[in-house]
Amino acid sequence: MNKQNAYKKLVFQNIENALDELNAEDKGHYYICNCPECNEQEAFMYKNNQRFVQCNRENHCGSRMMLEFHEKENVAAYEQKMEKQYPNLTPKQREALDWTTRVLSFAKTGLKSETLDDGYRGLSKQVARSFIADLQHEDIGQHIFHKATPLLGKDYSNNSWVCKRNLMFPLYGEDNTLNRVLFRSSIDESIEPKEIQLILNPSKETRDFFMDIPNNAETVVISESILDALSFREIDENVGLIALTGASKTRKVKDYVREHQELFSDKHTVIAMDDDTAGWKATRDIVDVLEAEKINWSLFEYSPDCKDANENLQHNRDAFERHYRKLNQRKKSFQQTHEMDL
Repeated sequence: MNKQNAYKKLVFQNIENALDELNAEDKGHYYICNCPECNEQEAFMYKNNQRFVQCNRENHCGSRMMLEFHEKENVAAYEQKMEKQYPNLTPKQREALDWTTRVLSFAKTGLKSETLDDGYRGLSKQVARSFIADLQHEDIGQHIFHKATPLLGKDYSNNSWVCKRNLMFPLYGEDNTLNRVLFRSSIDESIEPKEIQLILNPSKETRDFFMDIPNNAETVVISESILDALSFREIDENVGLIALTGASKTRKVKDYVREHQELFSDKHTVIAMDDDTAGWKATRDIVDVLEAEKINWSLFEYSPDCKDANENLQHNRDAFERHYRKLNQRKKSFQQTHEMDL
């Protein structure tokens, strides 16, 4: 019997999709992946043979799998789907949007990153890797910016001020399509401004806030930045997150709350803006909407000398987590008492 026929076949559109779905991590000349059979991160794929994956747990699993890619066969159907979804984009823009989306999805887990793997600003590898792509080298950023030129209307690949920012935070729309990307630098944190953003989907008015709300979330935190939001995910893996991309950018968040009031009706909403003038103005702005929609909310208080969630996580994690748990417990007790009264 042909040995290849005995292997389980895994079908993907392309190698980037495969590496993303297998949660692949770059280990130099090979990737370490989740085994599709036993689900342990013990499978490996050599870079010079990206059609073969084998589980390293010989005595427990040892499964061998062949990868098949059907990208070329599905190009016409895929292009029709993209054209229908984004009729206002040119073919080159649709191609660039698809390419950039796939590359950033892969980069979040597929590229080696000492910055993220060793813990970035108090975030564990698991949390950081789920939402942040570390491009590491300026030439990688240059290549991505060059490929994304049809979307940006400008080639930023020769703009060192932009390309020196190695961390990318993708923001997605409701259709899970890439809308914007935020950039920060972990190599030179003295660069100002610390965070910049670019619109990567010129087909519509894009969402200018980050959102990730699990189905089982009991609490939703609204914060001023993605790093602040992810600080809460660090202490509660099920917390729902909404993060502004600047203290003044509350309009679309408020619109979203109004239009999806039912999403918040059975949850505890926590407001955690920066403890400064801009943060308090944003807090008042959002609280007005929560009050109008009759959504239960609380304010998060930081430890002394901390002005935001990420700073609190780094400087006093125990106090940060303790206050979060206490706030949620107090809210649950209030809701239970209220329900009994009714």
